[in-house]
This record gives sequence, C-alpha cells and structure tokens, in this order.
Amino acid sequence: MTQRTDVKIIPMDRENAEFVAQIEAECFSQPWSREAFLKELENPAAISLAAVSDTVCGFINAHKILDEVYINNIAVKNGYRRLGIGSALLDELEKCAGKVSLITLEVRKSNFPAIFLYEKHGYQKVGERKNFYSFPTEDAVLMTKYFVER
Repeated sequence: MTQRTDVKIIPMDRENAEFVAQIEAECFSQPWSREAFLKELENPAAISLAAVSDTVCGFINAHKILDEVYINNIAVKNGYRRLGIGSALLDELEKCAGKVSLITLEVRKSNFPAIFLYEKHGYQKVGERKNFYSFPTEDAVLMTKYFVER
C-alpha cells in the first residue's frame, strides 16, 4: 500500500457535504443524503471528518455519547482506496474523540477489506447482527476497539 501524503483530514463542512454524499452514494446501497450530512454538522454529538487531496476522497461520521464512540459510516472514493486514507480517518477520529472507553461499528460480513482495516487498527469482532443490512440482505459484524487507558 502506498501512502498518500497530500491528503488532509479536516472537519466536514457545508462545502464538502455534497462530495461526501456522492461518495456515500457510490459506496452504500442505502446512502445518507446530503441533507443528512448537513444535519450532522449541527449535531453536538457528531464527529464528521473529510479526507481532502485534489478532491474530497473520503469521510467518517461518528457519534460520541459519554465515553463511547459509534461509527455511523466511513468510506473512501473509488480510485483512492488502499492508499492509507481509511487508516488516516480512523486515526483522526481517535484524536478528535479524546478519552473514550471504546469505539464501535457494524460492517457487512462480506466486506473483507474493511474488516481487515478495522482489525489492523485494533478492532475486535464482538458479535453479529442478523439481517442488519438490506439491498442485499446481509448480516453485520459488530467490531469494537477497547481503550484501557489513554
């Protein structure tokens, strides 16, 4: 994997929400709308970040509730994958979240590249959610990264 050194991880804003929504539509069968991402910008529990180089090439959105973080969605645009952008987004989320006890997410059981990425970052498979996804129907793997001390 070659790292992209020109990618910056920045807070998502109104300007890049349209690009984020396009990436979401490219990557997910039931994508969030631009309006949903704009609402997240007003949500005090939300952490929304965009990866930017020559264009917006990835994003992550999560909610911090007390000392737990729930990743809602993370995606990297086709043509920018396997360049370290997903890793950079996860690393920056940890920094922005501050002191937490855990970060958790669901991922399609068949999404082996994502599962590998999360495992590389210390996430463990902790359960499954049967028929969690639609179009197509598929189980989700629940993955969590625990933090003892930070």
